[in-house]
Amino acid sequence: MPGFEIIGKEEKKAVNDVFEKSNGVLFAHGFNERRNNIFRVRKFEKLFAQKLGGGFSAACSSGTAAQYVAMKAMGIKPGDEVITQSFTFIATIEAILACGARPVVVDINETFNIDPVNFENAITKKTKMVIPVHMLGNPSQMKEINDIAKKHNLLVLEDACEALGAEYRGDKVGFLGDAAVFSLDFGKTITAGEGGIIVSKNKKIITKSLNFIDHGHENNPDFLRGNDTASFYGFNFRMTEIQAAIAIEQLKKLEFIVNKNRKNKALIKSIIKESDKINFRKITDQNELADTIIFYLENKNLADKCVQKLLNIGIGTKNIPDAMRWHFNKYFTQVWKNTPYYKNYNTEWKKSDELLERSVSLPVMVNWSEDECINLGKNILSVINSLHN
Repeated sequence: MPGFEIIGKEEKKAVNDVFEKSNGVLFAHGFNERRNNIFRVRKFEKLFAQKLGGGFSAACSSGTAAQYVAMKAMGIKPGDEVITQSFTFIATIEAILACGARPVVVDINETFNIDPVNFENAITKKTKMVIPVHMLGNPSQMKEINDIAKKHNLLVLEDACEALGAEYRGDKVGFLGDAAVFSLDFGKTITAGEGGIIVSKNKKIITKSLNFIDHGHENNPDFLRGNDTASFYGFNFRMTEIQAAIAIEQLKKLEFIVNKNRKNKALIKSIIKESDKINFRKITDQNELADTIIFYLENKNLADKCVQKLLNIGIGTKNIPDAMRWHFNKYFTQVWKNTPYYKNYNTEWKKSDELLERSVSLPVMVNWSEDECINLGKNILSVINSLHN
C-alpha cells in the first residue's frame, strides 16, 4: 500500500514551506518566533488522531521506535513476557528485546495473524502484554484477543504498521486495544520516508510516550526548554518538521489510496478466484485493507513453481516468499542464537511454516488502471491453471 506512488507537488510545496514560512526550523520544539509559531509535528499528531476517529497520538522517528516507546510508556520491564506472532517484521521482536522483555512467539492461523488459541495457551505468570500484528493490512481477530487479554489482565498493543486505513467490525484499527503503532516508512500506506506514530485513547500512555521520545522532556509551559522538568529519562526518537510536513500532505490522500487499492484488489481477486486450485487468506473484515493478495496452494512445490512462473512474466511477490528472511521468526537466527535465554527455544512454528511455505503474496498498487488490473488477474489465473496441466 505504498503512499510513495502518489508523492508529488503537494509534498514538495509542504517541504518548501518549512523554509519559506518557518525560516528553515526543522526541530519540533521551540524557536517560536523564527518558525512563526508553526509546529508541524504537533499538527500531524492532532490530524492523525482525528483521522482515526479520536484519541491521542505521539509522532516519532520510525515504526520500530514507536513500538519500543509504546511498550516503555505502558510499563513493560525487563523480565516481562510479551506474546506476539511468528509472521511479523523483525522490528516487533527487536522492540520487545530493547525493553529487556522476552518475546514469546506463537503460530499464526489462516488469517496470517496470531492464533487466539495459541495466544491463550502461551500465557504465563510473567506475561504482561500481547502484540497482535495486522500483517499486510488484514486485522487480527481482535474480539477474541481482547476477550482473552481482559480475562488474564494483559495489555494489548496493536502493531498496525502495515494496516493504516484497515477496519475491523466497522472500527478503524488503532483504537482496538490499549494502544497501537503505525509506520510511515517508504513502503507504507502513507509515507514520510521514515517515521512512526503511537495512538491511544488513554492520554497517560501518549503523554509518557511524548516525554520518552524527547529525552524525558515534559515541555512544561512554565519553564523555558533549557530548564524544563522531567520525571523520568527517555531517548531521542523525535520526528522532524520535514517528515511531518510530508506526512500531513500524505494523510490528506489516505482515503484515495485506500479506496483505489480496494477497488484494484477486488477486480484482480474476482478474476483469480475462478480457480479452484487455491485458497485465499481468511479476511477478518469485509473492509480489508487491500495492498496485498495472499493465496496458498496445495503444497510448497506448487507454490515455488507458481512464484517462478510469475517472475518469468514480470510479476513479483511481496513478503511471501521474497522477504521471509525478515518476516518469519524461523529465520531470525540473529535473535535466537545470540540471546542466551533462547538457547533451547523452539523456533520451528510448524503450523506457520507449513502455511507460509505454500503461500504466494502479490502487491496491489494504487496507480494501476482497470485494464492493468484485468490483465494482471488473467495472467495470474493462467499461471495458476498451468500448474495443474
